[in-house]
Amino acid sequence: MTLPQPATVFTPEVTQPTVDAAVPATGLPGSPALRTVFAQLERRSPALGGLLAERLWFRLPASPAAAVRAARTPAGGEPFAVQWAHGTVRGRVYGDWGNPTAYLVHGWGGWWQQLGAHVQPLVDRGLCVVAFDAPSHGDSGPGVHGGRSTTFLEMAEGLAAVVAEFGRPTLVVAHSAGSLAAVHALGLGVQPDSLVLVAPPDGVEAMLPVFSAALGVGPRSQQVMVRRAERRVGTPVAELDLLTMAARLPSLPHLLVVHDRSDQEAPFAAGVRITDAWHDARLMATEGRGHRRVLWSPEVVERVAAFAAAAADRVRRSSR
Repeated sequence: MTLPQPATVFTPEVTQPTVDAAVPATGLPGSPALRTVFAQLERRSPALGGLLAERLWFRLPASPAAAVRAARTPAGGEPFAVQWAHGTVRGRVYGDWGNPTAYLVHGWGGWWQQLGAHVQPLVDRGLCVVAFDAPSHGDSGPGVHGGRSTTFLEMAEGLAAVVAEFGRPTLVVAHSAGSLAAVHALGLGVQPDSLVLVAPPDGVEAMLPVFSAALGVGPRSQQVMVRRAERRVGTPVAELDLLTMAARLPSLPHLLVVHDRSDQEAPFAAGVRITDAWHDARLMATEGRGHRRVLWSPEVVERVAAFAAAAADRVRRSSR
């Protein structure tokens, strides 16, 4: 992985965002009572504290109401179900199957309709759009650890299975921790021409102190939690870093990073670091959109569509 010239930053004109009350932030499962429990376990049984913390670390939030998802589901499309190693991934495909293909990857605890604003603009630019719920999310079946638990490695396997069904991607658009899944999937044979990462985190290790602070997990319990998590995924936490994973790859897709300066869940600095270390990358900085509203900001949707159109043109030229 080679270092590019300093990133070009596209900062669109900022308008006052509209808060979508129907799509609440996922948040962390913290509460005063839970913090008290972890404080007691830190003193008396950090092994039990680590076990509880590890269970919560991999536990998904409850799915949104069907009406919330329906309100964000674009008209048309065809439903599909794809088998992967441990179950079924379900989603919807829009546009003509023979066109260059874009895949939409939601984040941890998310659902594909969170990226629904991108579907029609991508179809209008001549792409076939494949949107799906990751294992243990939404309409898809459970992963190895049950219906309310997964890992971003499983999410990557789900993406790889969908790509095996619908063909090589021209573009992958991924949000939040879905960015980690998308980059991990590059090592599983998913080879897009271009990649869009919206609000990407640095990696798992950077998330740990935020998670521990939110729940009040003490240092001894956290050590147990990390050891258990590493056994679960079979990989050291330090290696579950976006740039570390990317550095192992022989080549990288063209990259657009979209990140809001006020993002409280994935710091803007992470997007800057990823852009600066990635060959052929651009950064689009937004203001006042936060971690989720950025997904359906009109200026972001337009920028992603233009980026996708350029990718589709490259793919069409190369196939002549």
